[in-house]
Amino acid sequence: MTARTDHADSRTDHADSRTDHADSRIYVICAGAGVLLFFLGPALALLADFPALGAATIGYAGIMLFTGGIAARYGFALGATPWKQLGRNLAVAAVVTLLFYLIFLLLYLI
Repeated sequence: MTARTDHADSRTDHADSRTDHADSRIYVICAGAGVLLFFLGPALALLADFPALGAATIGYAGIMLFTGGIAARYGFALGATPWKQLGRNLAVAAVVTLLFYLIFLLLYLI
């Protein structure tokens, strides 16, 4: 009886790890998009004569996506579904990023 129960538990663990792997793909894509967006801001400012404030805003949006994706991947704010977990972590990242963005604006506009 014990061997049969252990075998059933290992199948459940394997199914959970596949789900975790599929879920983490969403978070990694979000973080990767954040990195690309982060570097897009300075690239636009340097190569396309884009305004500095707009480039910084794009960069901060990238920081928010990256932070939210990484936080979701490592389970900072948990959710019932992968999308809810990503949403909660993006909300936390948005609040923190907004705080730093406001400090940046204060220094930039002085």
